[in-house]
Amino acid sequence: MMPQQLDLVDFIASMPCSVAPMLPTDPRDLLPQRPVAWERLVGHFRPHEIRIEVSLWWTHVVVEQLREGSRSDMLLHDGRIDPYDMSPPRIMWQEPCRLILMSAADATSIHDQWCLEAVGRSQKGATFRFADRPDADRTLTSRLLRELGEGQS
Repeated sequence: MMPQQLDLVDFIASMPCSVAPMLPTDPRDLLPQRPVAWERLVGHFRPHEIRIEVSLWWTHVVVEQLREGSRSDMLLHDGRIDPYDMSPPRIMWQEPCRLILMSAADATSIHDQWCLEAVGRSQKGATFRFADRPDADRTLTSRLLRELGEGQS
């Protein structure tokens, strides 16, 4: 009896394939999921208008803040939205943004998939934005996130 031979198609189909990890096409896909009502408030912000803040003093009560004109609505950790309008209307924020508060570990997880760039630093932490390209140089931000992670632990 002759051993059975595989044809070329069967042989190729049986080979293990390694797939390169796919980079996300929209960095907003990497953000934590939020209640639908909150997403309606902040869904219009483009990636370059989103800020991620890693604070050494974060209390975990507020997880996000809408900063737009005189509005300063906050998303609380339990999913409630605390609406806040600073009247009389005046421009409070230099630029409208969706500010997301998170731990250094969570920010590092996002940074591993889409490069973050520091846009501000203080004694209490640092603020980041999404880089224009997911594969930009990560060296400086990685170092800063490590330092912040050590300060949070």
